[in-house]
Amino acid sequence: MRLTKTLCAQHIGWHFKKHWLVQGKRVPKETGAAAELLKLGVQVKNPEDIVNAKVERKLVDIVGTREKTIPEDSSHADWHSTVCHSYTDNSVLIGGLQQAQVLTNCIEIQTFPKQIEDALTSQQLPNSIDKSIRHAILASHVLDAEQVKLPKVRLTERPAFNLPRSYGISHERVNRLLVNKLLHETEKLAGRSVSIRRKLLDNAAFKISLSKDGDLLGFSINAEKVVFANRAIEAVKGKFEGDLPDLYPMKTTISIPKHHIYQTENLYPLRTDISCSHPHTIFTVFNKHLVKNAHGSEVTTSQLQARTLVKAFVVAAARAKQLHGDSVKGALPKPIVVQSVQTDGRTFHFGVLQLNTLDLSANSTSKNYWFHRQNYDLFSECIDDAGRTRLENYNGDVFRIFNAFYNNS
Repeated sequence: MRLTKTLCAQHIGWHFKKHWLVQGKRVPKETGAAAELLKLGVQVKNPEDIVNAKVERKLVDIVGTREKTIPEDSSHADWHSTVCHSYTDNSVLIGGLQQAQVLTNCIEIQTFPKQIEDALTSQQLPNSIDKSIRHAILASHVLDAEQVKLPKVRLTERPAFNLPRSYGISHERVNRLLVNKLLHETEKLAGRSVSIRRKLLDNAAFKISLSKDGDLLGFSINAEKVVFANRAIEAVKGKFEGDLPDLYPMKTTISIPKHHIYQTENLYPLRTDISCSHPHTIFTVFNKHLVKNAHGSEVTTSQLQARTLVKAFVVAAARAKQLHGDSVKGALPKPIVVQSVQTDGRTFHFGVLQLNTLDLSANSTSKNYWFHRQNYDLFSECIDDAGRTRLENYNGDVFRIFNAFYNNS
Protein backbone atom coordinates (compact mmCIF):
# COMPACT_ATOMS: atom_id res chain seq x y z
CA MET A 1 0.00 0.00 0.00
CA ARG A 2 1.39 3.36 -1.03
CA LEU A 3 1.53 6.01 1.63
CA THR A 4 0.37 9.38 0.40
CA LYS A 5 1.32 12.79 1.67
CA THR A 6 -1.03 14.29 4.27
CA LEU A 7 -2.70 17.43 3.00
CA CYS A 8 -2.34 20.28 5.47
CA ALA A 9 -5.51 22.09 4.45
CA GLN A 10 -7.84 24.19 6.56
CA HIS A 11 -11.65 24.17 6.35
CA ILE A 12 -12.53 27.61 5.03
CA GLY A 13 -16.13 27.36 6.34
CA TRP A 14 -14.89 27.07 9.93
CA HIS A 15 -12.72 30.16 9.52
CA PHE A 16 -15.61 32.09 8.01
CA LYS A 17 -17.87 31.30 10.97
CA LYS A 18 -15.26 32.34 13.48
CA HIS A 19 -14.60 35.58 11.61
CA TRP A 20 -18.34 36.32 11.60
CA LEU A 21 -18.55 35.88 15.37
CA VAL A 22 -15.61 38.23 15.94
CA GLN A 23 -16.93 40.92 13.63
CA GLY A 24 -20.40 40.62 15.15
CA LYS A 25 -19.06 41.77 18.54
CA ARG A 26 -17.65 45.03 17.20
CA VAL A 27 -19.22 48.20 18.58
CA PRO A 28 -20.08 50.80 15.93
CA LYS A 29 -18.22 54.08 16.41
CA GLU A 30 -20.15 57.29 16.81
CA THR A 31 -19.73 59.27 13.60
CA GLY A 32 -21.96 62.23 14.46
CA ALA A 33 -24.18 61.61 11.48
CA ALA A 34 -27.28 61.16 13.66
CA ALA A 35 -26.78 64.52 15.34
CA GLU A 36 -26.38 66.28 11.99
CA LEU A 37 -29.58 64.69 10.65
CA LEU A 38 -31.50 65.81 13.74
CA LYS A 39 -30.33 69.38 13.14
CA LEU A 40 -31.75 69.19 9.63
CA GLY A 41 -35.07 67.84 10.95
CA VAL A 42 -34.64 64.32 9.62
CA GLN A 43 -36.01 61.66 11.90
CA VAL A 44 -33.61 58.84 12.78
CA LYS A 45 -35.17 55.43 13.40
CA ASN A 46 -33.84 52.24 14.87
CA PRO A 47 -33.29 49.59 12.14
CA GLU A 48 -35.09 46.99 14.25
CA ASP A 49 -38.24 49.11 14.28
CA ILE A 50 -38.28 49.11 10.49
CA VAL A 51 -37.31 45.49 9.89
CA ASN A 52 -39.56 44.06 12.61
CA ALA A 53 -42.36 46.61 12.36
CA LYS A 54 -45.70 45.67 13.90
CA VAL A 55 -48.39 45.28 11.20
CA GLU A 56 -52.06 45.37 12.09
CA ARG A 57 -53.69 42.38 10.44
CA LYS A 58 -57.29 42.69 9.22
CA LEU A 59 -59.73 39.80 9.08
CA VAL A 60 -60.40 38.73 5.51
CA ASP A 61 -63.32 36.56 4.40
CA ILE A 62 -61.69 33.61 2.67
CA VAL A 63 -63.72 31.99 -0.12
CA GLY A 64 -64.02 28.35 0.80
CA THR A 65 -65.37 25.22 -0.93
CA ARG A 66 -68.99 26.07 -0.13
CA GLU A 67 -71.05 29.20 0.17
CA LYS A 68 -72.22 30.39 3.54
CA THR A 69 -75.81 29.49 4.23
CA ILE A 70 -78.14 32.45 4.24
CA PRO A 71 -80.52 32.39 7.20
CA GLU A 72 -84.09 31.82 6.11
CA ASP A 73 -85.70 34.52 8.20
CA SER A 74 -86.97 38.07 7.79
CA SER A 75 -83.42 39.27 7.07
CA HIS A 76 -83.43 37.41 3.74
CA ALA A 77 -83.61 39.60 0.63
CA ASP A 78 -86.53 37.60 -0.81
CA TRP A 79 -88.54 37.40 2.42
CA HIS A 80 -92.26 38.16 2.13
CA SER A 81 -94.83 38.32 4.86
CA THR A 82 -97.41 36.71 2.55
CA VAL A 83 -96.96 32.96 2.28
CA CYS A 84 -96.62 31.37 -1.18
CA HIS A 85 -97.59 27.81 -2.10
CA SER A 86 -94.63 26.70 -4.22
CA TYR A 87 -95.09 23.86 -6.71
CA THR A 88 -91.89 22.32 -8.12
CA ASP A 89 -90.86 19.23 -10.10
CA ASN A 90 -90.82 17.06 -6.98
CA SER A 91 -94.22 18.14 -5.69
CA VAL A 92 -97.12 15.67 -5.60
CA LEU A 93 -100.77 16.65 -5.34
CA ILE A 94 -102.25 14.34 -2.74
CA GLY A 95 -105.72 14.74 -4.26
CA GLY A 96 -104.52 13.57 -7.65
CA LEU A 97 -106.15 14.65 -10.89
CA GLN A 98 -109.23 16.09 -9.16
CA GLN A 99 -107.09 18.47 -7.12
CA ALA A 100 -105.18 19.47 -10.26
CA GLN A 101 -108.47 20.22 -12.03
CA VAL A 102 -109.64 22.55 -9.25
CA LEU A 103 -106.18 24.11 -8.97
CA THR A 104 -105.98 24.93 -12.69
CA ASN A 105 -109.72 25.47 -13.28
CA CYS A 106 -109.89 22.65 -15.86
CA ILE A 107 -112.74 20.38 -16.80
CA GLU A 108 -111.82 16.84 -17.82
CA ILE A 109 -112.65 15.38 -21.24
CA GLN A 110 -111.64 11.72 -21.40
CA THR A 111 -110.73 11.72 -25.05
CA PHE A 112 -108.36 13.56 -27.36
CA PRO A 113 -109.45 16.57 -29.45
CA LYS A 114 -111.24 15.78 -32.71
CA GLN A 115 -108.26 16.58 -34.94
CA ILE A 116 -106.08 14.08 -33.07
CA GLU A 117 -108.80 11.42 -33.02
CA ASP A 118 -109.28 11.83 -36.77
CA ALA A 119 -105.51 11.60 -37.30
CA LEU A 120 -105.38 8.35 -35.34
CA THR A 121 -108.23 6.89 -37.37
CA SER A 122 -106.76 7.78 -40.75
CA GLN A 123 -103.14 7.15 -39.82
CA GLN A 124 -101.26 4.73 -42.08
CA LEU A 125 -97.79 3.73 -40.91
CA PRO A 126 -95.33 1.48 -42.75
CA ASN A 127 -94.99 -2.11 -41.57
CA SER A 128 -91.33 -1.57 -40.71
CA ILE A 129 -92.08 1.05 -38.06
CA ASP A 130 -92.83 -1.51 -35.34
CA LYS A 131 -89.41 -3.09 -35.85
CA SER A 132 -87.74 0.34 -35.57
CA ILE A 133 -89.62 1.15 -32.35
CA ARG A 134 -88.72 -2.22 -30.85
CA HIS A 135 -85.07 -1.57 -31.65
CA ALA A 136 -85.34 1.92 -30.11
CA ILE A 137 -86.74 0.45 -26.87
CA LEU A 138 -84.01 -2.17 -26.62
CA ALA A 139 -81.30 0.36 -27.50
CA SER A 140 -82.36 2.72 -24.69
CA HIS A 141 -83.22 0.16 -21.98
CA VAL A 142 -80.69 -2.63 -22.52
CA LEU A 143 -78.11 -2.08 -25.23
CA ASP A 144 -76.65 1.26 -24.15
CA ALA A 145 -73.09 1.07 -22.81
CA GLU A 146 -73.52 3.33 -19.78
CA GLN A 147 -72.84 1.63 -16.45
CA VAL A 148 -73.55 3.72 -13.35
CA LYS A 149 -74.56 2.90 -9.81
CA LEU A 150 -78.34 2.50 -9.70
CA PRO A 151 -80.55 3.48 -6.73
CA LYS A 152 -80.72 1.14 -3.78
CA VAL A 153 -83.30 -1.64 -3.77
CA ARG A 154 -85.09 -2.20 -0.47
CA LEU A 155 -86.94 -5.34 0.58
CA THR A 156 -90.28 -4.73 2.25
CA GLU A 157 -89.88 -7.81 4.43
CA ARG A 158 -86.32 -6.86 5.46
CA PRO A 159 -86.03 -3.04 5.35
CA ALA A 160 -82.67 -3.00 7.17
CA PHE A 161 -81.02 -5.50 4.82
CA ASN A 162 -78.53 -3.99 2.35
CA LEU A 163 -78.60 -5.68 -1.04
CA PRO A 164 -75.53 -5.50 -3.30
CA ARG A 165 -75.59 -2.35 -5.43
CA SER A 166 -76.44 -2.94 -9.07
CA TYR A 167 -75.03 -1.10 -12.06
CA GLY A 168 -76.72 -0.23 -15.33
CA ILE A 169 -78.21 2.58 -17.41
CA SER A 170 -79.43 5.53 -15.40
CA HIS A 171 -83.11 6.44 -15.40
CA GLU A 172 -82.44 9.86 -16.92
CA ARG A 173 -80.46 8.42 -19.82
CA VAL A 174 -83.04 5.73 -20.56
CA ASN A 175 -85.82 8.29 -20.92
CA ARG A 176 -83.68 10.75 -22.86
CA LEU A 177 -82.63 8.09 -25.36
CA LEU A 178 -86.15 6.70 -25.69
CA VAL A 179 -87.81 10.08 -26.32
CA ASN A 180 -85.08 11.13 -28.75
CA LYS A 181 -85.38 7.91 -30.73
CA LEU A 182 -89.17 8.14 -30.89
CA LEU A 183 -88.91 11.74 -32.07
CA HIS A 184 -86.36 10.70 -34.67
CA GLU A 185 -88.71 8.06 -36.09
CA THR A 186 -91.57 10.57 -36.07
CA GLU A 187 -89.53 13.18 -37.93
CA LYS A 188 -88.61 10.63 -40.60
CA LEU A 189 -92.27 9.82 -41.18
CA ALA A 190 -93.39 13.46 -41.10
CA GLY A 191 -90.81 14.61 -43.62
CA ARG A 192 -88.95 17.86 -43.98
CA SER A 193 -92.10 19.90 -44.61
CA VAL A 194 -93.21 19.31 -40.99
CA SER A 195 -89.90 18.91 -39.14
CA ILE A 196 -88.59 22.22 -40.51
CA ARG A 197 -91.44 23.94 -38.62
CA ARG A 198 -90.45 22.32 -35.33
CA LYS A 199 -87.58 23.13 -32.97
CA LEU A 200 -86.42 21.08 -29.97
CA LEU A 201 -85.14 22.39 -26.65
CA ASP A 202 -83.78 20.33 -23.74
CA ASN A 203 -84.28 21.11 -20.06
CA ALA A 204 -86.44 24.21 -20.47
CA ALA A 205 -87.47 26.07 -17.30
CA PHE A 206 -90.85 27.74 -16.80
CA LYS A 207 -92.02 29.92 -13.88
CA ILE A 208 -95.27 31.70 -13.14
CA SER A 209 -97.03 33.29 -10.16
CA LEU A 210 -100.81 33.34 -9.86
CA SER A 211 -103.43 33.99 -7.20
CA LYS A 212 -106.40 31.76 -6.44
CA ASP A 213 -109.09 32.60 -3.90
CA GLY A 214 -106.72 34.72 -1.85
CA ASP A 215 -103.81 32.24 -1.98
CA LEU A 216 -100.58 33.00 -3.82
CA LEU A 217 -99.39 30.15 -6.05
CA GLY A 218 -95.86 29.86 -7.41
CA PHE A 219 -95.03 27.28 -10.10
CA SER A 220 -91.45 26.45 -11.09
CA ILE A 221 -91.05 23.42 -13.35
CA ASN A 222 -88.58 21.95 -15.79
CA ALA A 223 -89.48 20.12 -19.01
CA GLU A 224 -86.89 17.57 -20.12
CA LYS A 225 -87.70 18.25 -23.79
CA VAL A 226 -89.96 20.80 -25.46
CA VAL A 227 -91.10 20.93 -29.08
CA PHE A 228 -91.65 24.51 -30.30
CA ALA A 229 -93.48 25.38 -33.52
CA ASN A 230 -93.52 28.34 -35.85
CA ARG A 231 -97.24 28.76 -35.24
CA ALA A 232 -99.53 27.97 -32.35
CA ILE A 233 -101.79 24.90 -32.31
CA GLU A 234 -105.33 25.74 -33.37
CA ALA A 235 -107.89 25.94 -30.59
CA VAL A 236 -110.34 23.07 -30.22
CA LYS A 237 -113.63 23.84 -31.92
CA GLY A 238 -116.77 23.60 -29.86
CA LYS A 239 -117.71 24.33 -26.28
CA PHE A 240 -117.45 21.73 -23.55
CA GLU A 241 -119.49 21.76 -20.38
CA GLY A 242 -118.58 20.22 -17.08
CA ASP A 243 -118.24 20.82 -13.38
CA LEU A 244 -115.12 20.88 -11.28
CA PRO A 245 -114.74 18.13 -8.65
CA ASP A 246 -115.75 18.85 -5.07
CA LEU A 247 -112.72 18.52 -2.79
CA TYR A 248 -114.53 19.32 0.46
CA PRO A 249 -113.28 19.18 3.20
CA MET A 250 -109.86 19.18 1.54
CA LYS A 251 -108.36 22.54 0.56
CA THR A 252 -107.14 23.15 -2.99
CA THR A 253 -103.56 23.91 -1.94
CA ILE A 254 -103.15 20.91 0.36
CA SER A 255 -99.78 19.10 0.10
CA ILE A 256 -98.21 22.09 -1.72
CA PRO A 257 -95.31 23.40 0.44
CA LYS A 258 -95.60 26.93 1.84
CA HIS A 259 -92.68 29.35 1.84
CA HIS A 260 -92.02 32.94 2.89
CA ILE A 261 -88.90 33.21 0.71
CA TYR A 262 -89.75 33.34 -2.99
CA GLN A 263 -89.62 35.45 -6.15
CA THR A 264 -92.76 36.41 -8.04
CA GLU A 265 -91.31 36.16 -11.53
CA ASN A 266 -92.64 34.82 -14.81
CA LEU A 267 -90.18 32.96 -17.02
CA TYR A 268 -90.55 31.63 -20.55
CA PRO A 269 -87.38 30.24 -22.19
CA LEU A 270 -87.76 31.85 -25.65
CA ARG A 271 -88.36 35.43 -26.78
CA THR A 272 -91.40 36.37 -28.83
CA ASP A 273 -89.31 37.59 -31.77
CA ILE A 274 -88.01 34.05 -32.40
CA SER A 275 -89.88 32.37 -35.26
CA CYS A 276 -90.39 29.00 -33.52
CA SER A 277 -91.40 30.19 -30.06
CA HIS A 278 -94.92 28.73 -29.77
CA PRO A 279 -95.17 25.81 -27.31
CA HIS A 280 -96.27 22.65 -29.10
CA THR A 281 -95.48 19.54 -27.00
CA ILE A 282 -93.64 19.09 -23.71
CA PHE A 283 -92.04 15.84 -22.58
CA THR A 284 -91.55 15.26 -18.88
CA VAL A 285 -90.00 12.35 -17.01
CA PHE A 286 -91.39 10.71 -13.89
CA ASN A 287 -88.80 9.24 -11.51
CA LYS A 288 -90.28 7.43 -8.53
CA HIS A 289 -87.04 7.88 -6.56
CA LEU A 290 -87.31 11.68 -6.78
CA VAL A 291 -91.07 12.32 -6.86
CA LYS A 292 -92.66 10.95 -3.69
CA ASN A 293 -95.58 11.57 -1.40
CA ALA A 294 -94.82 13.33 1.87
CA HIS A 295 -96.20 10.33 3.81
CA GLY A 296 -93.96 7.87 1.96
CA SER A 297 -96.54 5.98 -0.10
CA GLU A 298 -96.10 5.38 -3.82
CA VAL A 299 -97.40 7.87 -6.36
CA THR A 300 -100.79 6.77 -7.67
CA THR A 301 -101.98 6.85 -11.28
CA SER A 302 -104.22 9.84 -10.56
CA GLN A 303 -101.32 11.75 -9.01
CA LEU A 304 -99.14 11.00 -12.04
CA GLN A 305 -101.84 12.28 -14.39
CA ALA A 306 -102.19 15.41 -12.24
CA ARG A 307 -98.49 16.07 -12.76
CA THR A 308 -98.99 15.95 -16.55
CA LEU A 309 -101.83 18.47 -16.33
CA VAL A 310 -100.05 20.93 -14.03
CA LYS A 311 -96.90 21.01 -16.15
CA ALA A 312 -98.90 21.72 -19.30
CA PHE A 313 -100.78 24.47 -17.45
CA VAL A 314 -97.57 26.15 -16.30
CA VAL A 315 -96.15 26.19 -19.84
CA ALA A 316 -99.38 27.62 -21.31
CA ALA A 317 -99.74 30.23 -18.53
CA ALA A 318 -96.10 31.33 -18.91
CA ARG A 319 -96.68 31.80 -22.65
CA ALA A 320 -99.88 33.77 -21.98
CA LYS A 321 -98.10 36.12 -19.59
CA GLN A 322 -95.30 36.63 -22.09
CA LEU A 323 -97.72 37.53 -24.88
CA HIS A 324 -100.21 39.63 -22.91
CA GLY A 325 -98.14 40.93 -19.99
CA ASP A 326 -97.65 39.86 -16.39
CA SER A 327 -100.83 41.61 -15.28
CA VAL A 328 -103.15 39.64 -17.55
CA LYS A 329 -106.15 38.19 -15.73
CA GLY A 330 -109.35 36.52 -16.79
CA ALA A 331 -110.18 35.21 -20.26
CA LEU A 332 -107.42 35.27 -22.86
CA PRO A 333 -107.88 36.99 -26.23
CA LYS A 334 -106.95 33.70 -27.91
CA PRO A 335 -106.75 30.25 -26.28
CA ILE A 336 -103.34 28.60 -25.95
CA VAL A 337 -103.08 24.86 -26.63
CA VAL A 338 -100.20 22.78 -25.23
CA GLN A 339 -99.71 19.03 -25.60
CA SER A 340 -98.14 17.17 -22.69
CA VAL A 341 -96.48 13.75 -22.58
CA GLN A 342 -95.17 12.15 -19.40
CA THR A 343 -93.27 8.88 -19.18
CA ASP A 344 -91.13 6.83 -16.83
CA GLY A 345 -89.57 4.85 -19.68
CA ARG A 346 -92.39 2.30 -19.89
CA THR A 347 -95.71 4.00 -19.08
CA PHE A 348 -96.89 6.96 -21.17
CA HIS A 349 -99.59 9.51 -20.37
CA PHE A 350 -100.80 11.83 -23.14
CA GLY A 351 -102.85 14.98 -22.62
CA VAL A 352 -103.84 18.21 -24.36
CA LEU A 353 -104.55 21.42 -22.43
CA GLN A 354 -106.45 24.37 -23.83
CA LEU A 355 -105.92 27.46 -21.68
CA ASN A 356 -108.92 29.74 -22.01
CA THR A 357 -108.56 31.83 -18.86
CA LEU A 358 -106.13 32.65 -16.06
CA ASP A 359 -108.97 33.28 -13.63
CA LEU A 360 -108.63 30.38 -11.20
CA SER A 361 -111.25 31.50 -8.69
CA ALA A 362 -114.10 29.21 -7.72
CA ASN A 363 -116.75 31.48 -9.24
CA SER A 364 -115.06 31.75 -12.65
CA THR A 365 -117.53 31.30 -15.51
CA SER A 366 -114.89 30.33 -18.07
CA LYS A 367 -113.09 27.00 -17.76
CA ASN A 368 -109.95 25.46 -19.21
CA TYR A 369 -110.11 22.15 -21.09
CA TRP A 370 -108.02 19.05 -20.34
CA PHE A 371 -108.22 16.27 -22.95
CA HIS A 372 -106.54 12.98 -22.05
CA ARG A 373 -106.82 9.23 -22.02
CA GLN A 374 -105.70 6.65 -19.52
CA ASN A 375 -102.06 5.59 -19.32
CA TYR A 376 -100.50 3.37 -21.99
CA ASP A 377 -97.77 0.81 -21.33
CA LEU A 378 -95.27 0.72 -24.20
CA PHE A 379 -94.21 -2.78 -23.11
CA SER A 380 -94.48 -5.03 -20.08
CA GLU A 381 -90.89 -6.26 -19.78
CA CYS A 382 -87.57 -5.46 -21.42
CA ILE A 383 -84.57 -7.44 -20.12
CA ASP A 384 -81.23 -8.88 -21.15
CA ASP A 385 -81.22 -12.58 -20.26
CA ALA A 386 -77.79 -14.20 -20.67
CA GLY A 387 -76.87 -11.97 -23.59
CA ARG A 388 -80.25 -12.32 -25.31
CA THR A 389 -82.57 -9.31 -25.23
CA ARG A 390 -86.28 -9.87 -24.75
CA LEU A 391 -89.17 -7.43 -25.23
CA GLU A 392 -92.63 -8.59 -24.22
CA ASN A 393 -96.12 -7.19 -24.91
CA TYR A 394 -95.08 -4.34 -27.16
CA ASN A 395 -97.90 -1.80 -27.66
CA GLY A 396 -97.79 -0.01 -31.02
CA ASP A 397 -100.61 2.40 -30.10
CA VAL A 398 -98.17 4.50 -28.05
CA PHE A 399 -96.12 5.49 -31.08
CA ARG A 400 -99.26 6.13 -33.13
CA ILE A 401 -100.44 8.68 -30.54
CA PHE A 402 -96.89 10.00 -30.33
CA ASN A 403 -96.87 10.53 -34.09
CA ALA A 404 -100.32 12.17 -34.11
CA PHE A 405 -99.23 14.62 -31.40
CA TYR A 406 -96.12 15.61 -33.34
CA ASN A 407 -98.02 16.25 -36.58
CA ASN A 408 -100.86 18.15 -34.93
CA SER A 409 -100.94 21.82 -35.86
